[in-house]
Amino acid sequence: MFKKIILWTLYAGLTGILILGAINRTSAKIGEAVPGENAGSVDYQSWGGQGSGQGNNGSGQSLDGDDHEDSGLGENEEYVWASLTGAIFSISTEEMQVIIDSGEIISVADRAWRFALEQGFELLSGDQVVLRGFFEEDAFEMAEISNLSTGQVVVLRDEFGRPLWAGNSTH
Repeated sequence: MFKKIILWTLYAGLTGILILGAINRTSAKIGEAVPGENAGSVDYQSWGGQGSGQGNNGSGQSLDGDDHEDSGLGENEEYVWASLTGAIFSISTEEMQVIIDSGEIISVADRAWRFALEQGFELLSGDQVVLRGFFEEDAFEMAEISNLSTGQVVVLRDEFGRPLWAGNSTH
């Protein structure tokens, strides 16, 4: 009898923890789906195409084309979009580093870089690229990478700045 009481108490506790976790996750997802909710607390600015930081984002669909401007990324009031031109300095399966025209190094790593590679995006060291994105809290958030050598383009974020690897959501 004592054994059954302990087992049912453990079962009820585990069930309660799972329910609280589901509620917490749902609340967090609802908060992500509302673009601009915290826009007033973040200072979005353009640095004239010069910036440093890591684009720890990235996934998107791979497109082939000569003009990166036709990718469907629109201007969004929440972000000041910028295009940075540079050359691939270092490339591996872990990250890509680009030296932009101002001499600064922009790094694309983590989930964004893995997503770009999953989309079949190919680059070689020395390739000329255009990085399109926006600045958020002193970091350049990558939305699109265009390989000027091959014309290949990979889109990592939608026009609202939401990462494409994060799945579907209504705006």
